[in-house]
Amino acid sequence: MNDKAVAQTRLPEPVAPEEDGLDGLLTPEFRVINTGNRRRGVRLERLFWQVLADIALARGIRRSQLVSDILDEAGPGADNTASVLRVYATRELELQRRSLVARGEPSFVINLLQAAPVPAFAINRQKRLQQVNPDFIHLLRVVSGNMAQKISADVVHMSLDIPLDQIFAQFSEGTPTLQCGYTLTIDNKQRRGRAKVVSVPPSPSNMLVGYIIS
Repeated sequence: MNDKAVAQTRLPEPVAPEEDGLDGLLTPEFRVINTGNRRRGVRLERLFWQVLADIALARGIRRSQLVSDILDEAGPGADNTASVLRVYATRELELQRRSLVARGEPSFVINLLQAAPVPAFAINRQKRLQQVNPDFIHLLRVVSGNMAQKISADVVHMSLDIPLDQIFAQFSEGTPTLQCGYTLTIDNKQRRGRAKVVSVPPSPSNMLVGYIIS
């Protein structure tokens, strides 16, 4: 394949919006788009062209192909081509925003962190166990000595060797993870070991997720 052919198949490089000031992003740019047997001239602000380029790159197609697909979907009744493209780009950004908001919820993050195949727990600033995973319940049964016993986190007392306020303070200062000792007490039986803890976003965190490592 020669250099010319390579250049024709190269996908557009996304341009970060923050690289331009507001005036630059508002600057209208003219493009000619082929949709089927029809050529359309489209004048659109630079920011929207950038957003469309990023969407196309994520889908593995050229921006011109994405624009053609959007206009074909809109149909012949959509006379204002620029408005169609603006609405499409804005809708895609809104869908991404909603997805990111949902993934930033503490409950989602806790469930994700506790998917690890080790005993894991979530504990809040009030030193209460908020959530545990099945491996942690199994560990509690081992500690109690009764593998058939139905156990919930409500009947378990757990303490960490480092005060929780100090742990949260270290995370606020940028510490990504730390290890500390723990003590589990259930039915007058105890287990001591080591745990690795991480903070649950958003910051400042009100919850920790810990992994039993010994």
